[in-house]
Amino acid sequence: MATTDTRATALNPERMTLMIGIGAAILGYVMPAVVFKGSGDVVHDLSMIEKLPVLSALALAALVAAIATRFVPQWQRWAEKATVLAIVVIIASAVWGFVASISVFSSLRPMIVEIAGTRSVRIDPGAGHIPILIGAALMAFSLRMRGKAAAKG
Repeated sequence: MATTDTRATALNPERMTLMIGIGAAILGYVMPAVVFKGSGDVVHDLSMIEKLPVLSALALAALVAAIATRFVPQWQRWAEKATVLAIVVIIASAVWGFVASISVFSSLRPMIVEIAGTRSVRIDPGAGHIPILIGAALMAFSLRMRGKAAAKG
């Protein structure tokens, strides 16, 4: 019985792990990343795309590059570097986005205060950070799987 070579298909477990990780990261970018409460019982939220649109576009480009290096044969040699870059960019933007929202010196804080309608605002991390971290972990695990496969030959 002949075996099917799945290295160049989406059935490859390493590629599927990468795709699920990228999907989780994209989900995290559209979910609320910062939740804040102003006066009364009204709760507001901002996603990563609303907070940092340019950095979100850069992260999306890095995620697309990580996918493209798996499917375009001429770009296979940059697959590991593109995945590492994508992991670094999504983690850095998640951390930077939250720090910028609580920092008094950033442009996000005045916007949050204006949306909340009060001067004292409590800012909490939203659920959007969880899929971003899960996505980064799955992408790192796909790199581990790729490294083990390369070591076997």
